[in-house]
Amino acid sequence: MATSGPATIDKLFICLLFLLMLSVPATGKVLDGDTHWRGTVELSEDILIPAGITLSIAAGTVVKIQPSENTQIDPEYISHQTEILVRGALLVDGTVDRRVALTSSSDKREDYWAGIIVDGGLVKISHADLSGAEAAVTVTGGRADLDHAGIGKNRYGLVVQGGDAALNIADTVIEKNDYGVMVLNGARFDADIRSRIGDNSRSDLFRAVASGPLLAESSRQQAGTAPLTVTYGDEALPHYTVWKGRVLIDGQLRLPAEGRLVIMPGAIVEFTRRDTNRDGIGENGLQIQGLIIAKGTPEKPIVFRSAAESPRMGDWDAINIMGSDLAQNLIEYCRIENAYRGLHFHFANVAVNKTILRDNYRGAQFQESLVSITNSRFYNNKSGLQTRDSEVIFNNNEIFANLNGANFFRLNLKGGGNVFADNNREGLRIREGTSLLERNLFAGNRMGLLVADAVYGSFAANVMSGNLESGMLVRNSDHIEIVGNAIQTNARNGISVMDSRATIKGNLINANGERGLGIISFNGVITDNNIVDNRLYAIGLEGAGDIDAAGNWWGDSDLDKEIYDVHDEPDLGRVVYDESRAAPLPFLWPLTRIRSDSVWAGSIRINDPVTVDPGTTLSVMPGTVAGFGDPESGLLVHGALKARGEVDKRIVFTSASGDKTSSWLGIQLERAVGSVLENCDFSYADYGLHIHFVPMEISGCRFLNNNLGIRFRSGPIKLKRSLFAGNRIGLRAFRGNMEIFENEFRENEIAVFVREGGSGMKIHHNNFSNNERYNLRLGDFNKEDVDARHNWWGTDKPGEKIFDGRREPYIGMVEFEPFLPAPVQLKGIVKW
Repeated sequence: MATSGPATIDKLFICLLFLLMLSVPATGKVLDGDTHWRGTVELSEDILIPAGITLSIAAGTVVKIQPSENTQIDPEYISHQTEILVRGALLVDGTVDRRVALTSSSDKREDYWAGIIVDGGLVKISHADLSGAEAAVTVTGGRADLDHAGIGKNRYGLVVQGGDAALNIADTVIEKNDYGVMVLNGARFDADIRSRIGDNSRSDLFRAVASGPLLAESSRQQAGTAPLTVTYGDEALPHYTVWKGRVLIDGQLRLPAEGRLVIMPGAIVEFTRRDTNRDGIGENGLQIQGLIIAKGTPEKPIVFRSAAESPRMGDWDAINIMGSDLAQNLIEYCRIENAYRGLHFHFANVAVNKTILRDNYRGAQFQESLVSITNSRFYNNKSGLQTRDSEVIFNNNEIFANLNGANFFRLNLKGGGNVFADNNREGLRIREGTSLLERNLFAGNRMGLLVADAVYGSFAANVMSGNLESGMLVRNSDHIEIVGNAIQTNARNGISVMDSRATIKGNLINANGERGLGIISFNGVITDNNIVDNRLYAIGLEGAGDIDAAGNWWGDSDLDKEIYDVHDEPDLGRVVYDESRAAPLPFLWPLTRIRSDSVWAGSIRINDPVTVDPGTTLSVMPGTVAGFGDPESGLLVHGALKARGEVDKRIVFTSASGDKTSSWLGIQLERAVGSVLENCDFSYADYGLHIHFVPMEISGCRFLNNNLGIRFRSGPIKLKRSLFAGNRIGLRAFRGNMEIFENEFRENEIAVFVREGGSGMKIHHNNFSNNERYNLRLGDFNKEDVDARHNWWGTDKPGEKIFDGRREPYIGMVEFEPFLPAPVQLKGIVKW
């Protein structure tokens, strides 16, 4: 890297000018002072511009960046490729006749450098051309201003992501990239009328917003300031040490191989900040070669944190566990924050359980180790995890709201029950190695799951939804099995495949923003999937090879339009979709907890109780059949259920195990505001619907052969044009507010039972007939009258099948007069 300052004598000036005109190699580093680049600069490694530092690039400068794909990334960096990372300021000062160029040193089209990444800094680019990058400029926080810039021949031209990011362009041309501009998650983007965004091969301007934060942070209640128990400097611990209370570490503290360190519940371990090389990273930490047991409790977690009054990321180094593999080290119920690397293992055997790692440059990093990580949370780190060459069990963890989620390289990995959510880049990146991943959720990330250069992988029964690009990207991989996953509502593609061999079978691939599957080069089979309702194409082929996609269900798709192949562009291969399924294949819903907006379509099988989280919407498409396979299976909705069937494409919620009443539990709506039910059938349940405190409308539905058709409390609810037949009790109300009109109640044991608080019920213009015991019964605790005028009761003596104060003293009365002399005409809704 070249540097220059003002010359004091002519000779020195001439020498410096000569040197600056030469190609000077620049090595990766953290700039420790204001820096200037001129002439030709060759960059072979990453550059970090920290806060308070400015890098200026003079007019006429050419910066050639050597592309690379690194498997090891220092925690303070973000990309796997060569990057210029800006947390301070970058000023690119080209002129009209002396433009600046930042470009890849390789001539290969796909040989990219990362680009300029703005992470809380400021970038001003004037009269410059940026090319050959994965993304010429990415803003994840801070601001970038481009004036008279040229952005071309990159994979992504400009990316701006998140509410703390802003990008402004003026007189700028963005063309001949794969993607022009991506504006994600509410970032601010402004372009003046003189700028041009066009002729980008895949899209010019793309906007996407995740549905909202999926997970909430743990409590940030401070652990307190217990009395100081002991202080350590640069020293070694004795063979056996027990910590409790508050421990201060003011140096590098070592535990030798024969040593044992036990940390008691509630202990607070604080690290002072020491930065001798001024790279912005603290150096004090723990070096464990012996055995560490840090076992807190839920009430008394162990805290590792900065001792600074105003702590920040990277104040201290790490809990380093090196060469400790004779017994298992334990980190349980701990909270680790403000570190460079919270946990760092080499050649170690470590179990991490119920631990929070937050506000670190990197939550955890390890290699050549045997590691179990369970029930833990990684969030608000630059990087959640970075691992390589290890045996890993990874279960029931939450990795969310990091810049990079998790990066697993060359692992033998088994993982399940994890959530990868709302990470700015990939939720999970797997490169090489073998992986078995089941029942995980990938949601709200820029990319859900990326699998590259893998020799084997099985990815089954996962949900990949609401990611800002693809749910899953498979690249340069072999022996990949993608089976039984729900891959839906991703802003671009459900699955993207490049140069890979895979089996894609038994998945639900639906409601993605562009393609169900986007394929460049693929060898394998795509079969027994339900591929429906993808906005642009079911399959979009971009390569010359043929694709075997026989035996799938495509819904009502017009495949001539929704398959993009040789019929649309002669240089492409053919997608063979013969022998299409006439009906949807049963799809077993993978997860018992719906935490991101989801869409059911086709034939859905549910064998367990499933919960829809608050703030989450489950949409059910017309024609869907949801079959519940166990008496305890059902749906509990705290968010919203939107099931809008059509008259000729009804939505069915029913038993998958037989035709007996109470074969499954039912659907319960708990404060599920925003729920809508239209043209739905509920049958063979213990209760078709159980509603608590939900204002809603139920229209055109049928409740058949249930123990209870509807049971509810509160409201207000409008129930109209629905059928109740063959139930023990059609409708059961408790302190309810409901208007019931234009419905049919017949062949139930009791049509309507008002247990208590009947004054909120208004029942009119309904048909009651052939109900075994009562058309309307008031409960023993109901003291209020019920308005049930203007109904047809199937008889000219309605009181005979009404149980109220006329039969039981001290309960309310049913006002049923006047009543209708003939049935209400309810066309098209009572077929059964």
